[in-house]
Amino acid sequence: MTERLRILVFDAIGYVAHFRKHFTTTSSLSYTFPPRTTVCGMVAGILGYDRNTYYDKFSSEKCKIGLMIMKPVRRLVQTLNYLMTDEEAIGYLRKHGKWSAMPAQVRRELVMVDSTTLSQLQYRIFFHHEEDKIMEDLKLALSAKKFHYPPSMGTADNLATLEYVDEVEAEVYHPKNEVYIHTVAPASKVRLCPEKGLRIQIEELVQADFSEDRKVRRMENYFYEGNGKPIKVSVEGEVFKCKVRGEEVVGLFM
Repeated sequence: MTERLRILVFDAIGYVAHFRKHFTTTSSLSYTFPPRTTVCGMVAGILGYDRNTYYDKFSSEKCKIGLMIMKPVRRLVQTLNYLMTDEEAIGYLRKHGKWSAMPAQVRRELVMVDSTTLSQLQYRIFFHHEEDKIMEDLKLALSAKKFHYPPSMGTADNLATLEYVDEVEAEVYHPKNEVYIHTVAPASKVRLCPEKGLRIQIEELVQADFSEDRKVRRMENYFYEGNGKPIKVSVEGEVFKCKVRGEEVVGLFM
């Protein structure tokens, strides 16, 4: 049995990204690609939703998101100087003559395009929501490039450019045989069929859903190919298939 879904396709492009791993403390490690919750936050910002008000509206039950890594990526660790901006803490340091102790050096992991490619990071996002109004509002905003809040690649200092690609009709079905998946693949839904020449990697403990109190409700591990190539898998569950600019894409929702 198949189902038809209306999907908006758009690209998030930028020079540098940092998608902070939620379980890190002293150093800020980054996921290779934006987690599902980050994409939800990006869409919520485009449409003007206030922070912490949209978690239920963009839950996995109501909103489906797929993601392709379009360019090979690499990680780079840099040490950054952070300044304390809390007024109470600043007042305390001034009073006790410890102003020079305010800057803190923090190691932060950045995601950049592979050094052999002179281009920008590019992630292709496949977005479906059960509410037609959200789909229409998002399509209009992407087409006109008018966003309530500026989109970013994880953090506010890494701004992103969003490019509207297309609106497509996707076929959702249960594959009977192995398929080649172009998107990141939740490890809980696939069994890998390794092939030579591929660089298959796994991203672990990625948040996929928040509850209303901003606690992680669901986490996933994801397989992906380091150079953005499709990987052959056996799927337990549904896949979606569509054509984007004449090319067939088969993917899994995050």
